[in-house]
Amino acid sequence: MSLKSFFIILFIAAAFLALPPFRADALIEGTPHDLSASGAGTGNPCSFCHTPHGALGGTPLWNHALSETTYRIYQSSSLEANISQPTGSSKLCLSCHDGTVALTRTIRGGTEGAYIRPGSANLGTDLSDDHPISFVYSAALSVEDVQIRPPSTLPEELRLDRSGELQCTTCHNPHDNQYGKFMVMSNQRSQMCTSCHDLTGWMSSSHESSTAPTIGSTDLYLKESGYNTVSDAGCLSCHMPHSAGGHERLLRFAKSEDNCLNCHNGLVARTNLRNDLSKLSRHDVVRYEGAHDLKESPSGSGRHVECVDCHNPHAVHDSVIHAPIVPGSMREVGGVSASGAVTQSVQYEYEVCFKCHGDNPGRIESRITRKITQTNTRLEFDPSNPSFHPVVSVGINQNVPSLKSPMTVAAVIYCTDCHNSDSTSGTKGPHGSNYPNLLAYRYETSDFTQESEYSYELCYKCHSRNSILNDESFPKHMKHLAKEIPCSACHDAHGISSAQGTSLNNSHLINFDISIVRSDPVYGQLKYEDGPGVFHGQCYLECHGKAHSPLSY
Repeated sequence: MSLKSFFIILFIAAAFLALPPFRADALIEGTPHDLSASGAGTGNPCSFCHTPHGALGGTPLWNHALSETTYRIYQSSSLEANISQPTGSSKLCLSCHDGTVALTRTIRGGTEGAYIRPGSANLGTDLSDDHPISFVYSAALSVEDVQIRPPSTLPEELRLDRSGELQCTTCHNPHDNQYGKFMVMSNQRSQMCTSCHDLTGWMSSSHESSTAPTIGSTDLYLKESGYNTVSDAGCLSCHMPHSAGGHERLLRFAKSEDNCLNCHNGLVARTNLRNDLSKLSRHDVVRYEGAHDLKESPSGSGRHVECVDCHNPHAVHDSVIHAPIVPGSMREVGGVSASGAVTQSVQYEYEVCFKCHGDNPGRIESRITRKITQTNTRLEFDPSNPSFHPVVSVGINQNVPSLKSPMTVAAVIYCTDCHNSDSTSGTKGPHGSNYPNLLAYRYETSDFTQESEYSYELCYKCHSRNSILNDESFPKHMKHLAKEIPCSACHDAHGISSAQGTSLNNSHLINFDISIVRSDPVYGQLKYEDGPGVFHGQCYLECHGKAHSPLSY
């Protein structure tokens, strides 16, 4: 060796000797994993988990006694991974964190002593409320579940084990607590969650970008998460990776609606949906529990309604869109098309409504007794019908003088133009209304209703009251309304199915309310016949003691 080389080696050695000694337990001291300081036992921080001699075979010199428990594992109808009992490092973690083995019970000289205290760190033996572990995270899994990213895209912090399995140590580093809860990286704005989960629509959603302060939440967990806005809390706003209230899909609360109303109570989100959901007419999400499933069939599921039937919280956003295109609040939701086909991602708002109010056998019945009875709204709005309100397509009648600007005969409307909140405080959507049938405005259907701008406020939002009362579209409108005959006595607002009605008898939404209108006393008929030309026709009926046998106009 040359003299020069000797001095170089000597210099390097001196430099290392000058450094403070490195301690393997330096990152453990003072953390919850430092059991030597917790009073649980004696020894250095490493000895509770590791030993240099006599360790369990095939482990990282493991010293802690293992649990002999058989666990209840996570299950979900949308789960594609094959989950089994914990293996590998997860089984080692659970030797303390399932609460069945004393913290001081080690292989090398350990004794019975304190157990992990009740709380968030004690997962128990029921892991069905915890993020799944010990499953192979493979490229094949990401193909089967398109919302799971391929393992090749995972950041270096998220490591699978040698068998390609996701374990506790994928998300937690038991030796480093710099991010809290021994996380391997920060989860601000869900950067850890979205490293694995590629949620459709998330990156452009309102929940991902919301700056609403979480301080308004009544939920202590969210307040103590360390994240001050909905955006920063991200997935944690609705989900808990451990000890979740709603086991399936790890929801924060057991009742599905509580995960939404935790923020949509007027304290975090701008609108208070709790108020609407307590109104006379409502989509009663509180009434149902455990009835909804992500994989349910629109035509076979029992009657129920939950927030997620109409909203995908991962994809919702505010957007100004024109009918019938699905608004941002209903984006990426499943539904039923106008033809009756099931779709996983609706294009039009009415497809969400048809999911329950179309072919579903549990659909609600009308409160009005019609001559032609039809409760399937998909059939009522079919463009082949003799008449219908323009929800699915532009209407048939090209001569409607009562329409108020900017409405025209070429316009298409949303279901929610009529069925919506009656609130004046900015709450939107058919969550609840003080008017029957979830109507946004007053619409009287009782016989002997005195006509006013308020009695038929719903109709008068699109149709000019002056035009109606001036008989511009029907020469007897004023007379009928003056005799306190409601609009609904003659008109069926949705439409009349082509399988039941005809263009001769059911144009102009004519479908009589048989509790008000009866058959005429001469011919025993109850029908309307559209006449040739504009605004011509005749009726066979009896109403308010007046016989039409027939009455032409």
